Amino acid sequence: MAKKYLEIIEQLTDEESLIKQAQEMRLEVDSKEEALTLLSTYESLFDGLNYIKRLHTYYHEEGLPCTSEEL
Repeated sequence: MAKKYLEIIEQLTDEESLIKQAQEMRLEVDSKEEALTLLSTYESLFDGLNYIKRLHTYYHEEGLPCTSEEL
């Protein structure tokens, strides 16, 4: 069975990546609706940062590639 994750990942410039590590958050969810609910809770932790937010679905157990949907 595929696992789904809400991912919020800071995007650093080349210069920033030399001196700091990007902030990342990955939370396992059951559905896109749950991901959107959790996003409203945790997105404020990334205020002032350049970041992406997505629903990442892992199909490793099925031997298939992962999918990612921007939120």
